[in-house]
Amino acid sequence: MIQTVRKTWIAIALTLGLALAGPQDNSLVVGASQEPRVLGDFWNFITAQAIASEIENLLWAGLEFIDQDGNDQPLLATEVPTVQNGRVKVTDIGDGKKRLEIHYTLRDDIYWSDGTPITSKDAAFWFEVGKHPGAPLQDPTYWERLKEVRVIDDKNFVVVFEPAFFYDLVGSAIGLAPEHVMREAWEATKAEIAKLDLKKDAQKVTDLYHKFISSFASPKALNQGKQVFSGPFTVRRWVPNSSLELIRNPKFHIEPPGGADKYVQKVVYRFIQDTNALLVAILGGAIDATSSVALTFDQARAPQLTRRAEGRFDIWMVPGVIWEHIEVNKFTNVQSVRDLMLDKKETRQALTYAMNRQGLVEAFFQGLQPVADTWVHFQDPNANPNVRKYPYDPEKAKAILAELGWKDLDGDGYLERKTEDGRTVKFEIEYVTTAGNRIRERTQVFFQNDLKKVGIKVKINNAPSAVVFSHDFFSKAYDGSWKGLFEFAWLFGIVDDASVFTCNDLITGANLVPTPDNNYSGVNFGWCNDEFDKLRAQAMVEFDAEKRKQLWHRMQEIWAEELPAIPLYWRSNPYVIKKGLVNFISSTYHGSFGYPTTQGWLIGWEQNGAQKIYDQADYATPVR
Repeated sequence: MIQTVRKTWIAIALTLGLALAGPQDNSLVVGASQEPRVLGDFWNFITAQAIASEIENLLWAGLEFIDQDGNDQPLLATEVPTVQNGRVKVTDIGDGKKRLEIHYTLRDDIYWSDGTPITSKDAAFWFEVGKHPGAPLQDPTYWERLKEVRVIDDKNFVVVFEPAFFYDLVGSAIGLAPEHVMREAWEATKAEIAKLDLKKDAQKVTDLYHKFISSFASPKALNQGKQVFSGPFTVRRWVPNSSLELIRNPKFHIEPPGGADKYVQKVVYRFIQDTNALLVAILGGAIDATSSVALTFDQARAPQLTRRAEGRFDIWMVPGVIWEHIEVNKFTNVQSVRDLMLDKKETRQALTYAMNRQGLVEAFFQGLQPVADTWVHFQDPNANPNVRKYPYDPEKAKAILAELGWKDLDGDGYLERKTEDGRTVKFEIEYVTTAGNRIRERTQVFFQNDLKKVGIKVKINNAPSAVVFSHDFFSKAYDGSWKGLFEFAWLFGIVDDASVFTCNDLITGANLVPTPDNNYSGVNFGWCNDEFDKLRAQAMVEFDAEKRKQLWHRMQEIWAEELPAIPLYWRSNPYVIKKGLVNFISSTYHGSFGYPTTQGWLIGWEQNGAQKIYDQADYATPVR
C-alpha cells in the first residue's frame, strides 16, 4: 500500500513538473503513443518506425530536407543538386535507362556533436556498410541501383545511380554515418560476417548487423554517449517505456532568427501507449504538443478535448498521404468477376457514382478527411486537378448499369442480368476489409445502403488483418481468394512511382500482376493499360520536373477514366498544440511524410521571443 501511494505521488509530481514546463524553462513536451526501438539506424536494418523517423529529424541532419511545401532545401549540403546548376549529370545508357551522377558539396561549418567535422568520408562509410554482402536491406532495389559514392575531397563527393529514377533527386540521395565513431565496430562486424556463409547462416548474419546497430542506437548505448549527432538536438537521457530527453546541440550550424537561446532548448518525448491516458495527460496540461503518432482521429475531435481547447491549445487536422480506397478484383478467370463485369470500367464507374463518398466523410469525419479523386494526393506537385470526378449520383449509376444489361427481373429490388451462356445472375458483390477496424466496418454498412439503392446487394466478408493481408488471401485474387471489393490503405509519399497500378514494368521487365506465373508478385489486381505503363516508364526516368508533371497528368486522366480502384479519402493526422508554440508544424509532404520535426531548430515559444516563421493554418484544418 505504501509503495502504491508513493508511486502515485511520484506520477502526480512528474505530471505537475511537466505541466509547469514549456515557456517557463524553454522546453517542449511531446506526447506519443509509440516508442522507437532504436534511434540512429541509418540503414533501417532493424526498423523503419514512423516515430523513430520523426525523432531522428531532431537528432541527425541530412544532405537536404523536404520543406512544408514539398520542396527540396539544402541542409548539410551547400545547395540542392540540379541539372540547371551543373551538379546533376544525366547519361542515356540505352533501353530507355539513364545513369545519374549527383555532385554534393558539404558546408564548411558542419560538425558532429563531438566537434569532429562532417566530411565526405561519412558518406562513403554509409555507402560501404549498406552495400556490404548480407546486409538486411528493406529496399534492395535502391541499393542495387546505387552504384558508387566517389569521394573527390573532404567536402565533395559524387553519388551514382544506374538505372536512375526521378525520385533519386527528391530529398537526400544518400545518408551519412559518423565514420570516426563507428569504424572500429564495423571492422569487427565485417570480420565476423566473413566467417559465415551468407545463405546458410543468413539469420546469424542479420543478427550481426542488428548487434552492430544496437551498439550505437539502443537506449543503453545512447545513454552512455556512444553516438554523435548532426541535427539541432542531442540525446541526454532515454528511459525506456517512459520518456526521451533531448537537449540543444551547440554544434548545429543553423542559427534561427534572433538567436538560438530564444528557441526550445530541451525536447522531452513522453511515451504513453494508451491513447486514452495520453488524452488525459493533454487535458491535464502535461503535454505541449502531440507527435505524428499520438491520438486517434476520433479522440482529437472528442468533446472533452474540444470544449477545453479555447485559449489553451489548437487542434489541427493535417491531410496525410494515407490513401483509403477499395480495390476491385478484375481477373476474368474468376466467375463472379465475369458475371458482375468488374473488369469493365463502366461497372466500376457505376459503383463509384453510387457510393456517397462525400457523405461518408461528412458523416464520419466532419469533412476533415478529403475525398480522393485518384491515387495522387491533391497537394502533390504532380496532381492533376482536372481529372474526371465522380460525385454521388445514384441515377447516373442506374443508367450505366441499365446500359450494361442489368434489370430488376424478379421485383425484389436487386438487379439481375442474363449472361451469354443463358444463366441469370444477381448483382451481389463481396466486400472485404479488416475485421475489428470500426471505421471500415461502419464504412461497409454505409456503402451497403448506398449500393442497395441502385439495386446492388453487398455481401460483407471480413477477417483479421493477419488473415486478409496474408499472401494466400491478399495476393491471390487471381484464384478468387477475394472476389469483389477489398478496402484498405496505401501510403503514397512524394516519391510515389505508381507501381501499384503498373501492369508491365517496362524498366525492369517485371510483370506486376499477381498470377501463378510470377508466384503472385505485385499488387495490380488485373488492370492493364499499355499507355499508362509507357507513360510511367517515361516518367520514372524523366528528370525535367515540368515534363514529368505532364506525363503524370496524363496518367491520372487515364486512371480516373478507367478506375482500376475506387478512391475514397485521404486520412488526416490530428495534432494538438499549445498556444504560443511556433514552428512545430506539419504539412502533407513536410519531410516527405508530414513529420512536424523537419525544421526542429525553429521550434520555440513566442513568449520567449521565438519568431513565427510558418502558420499551421496554411496547411491544415482546425477542429472546433
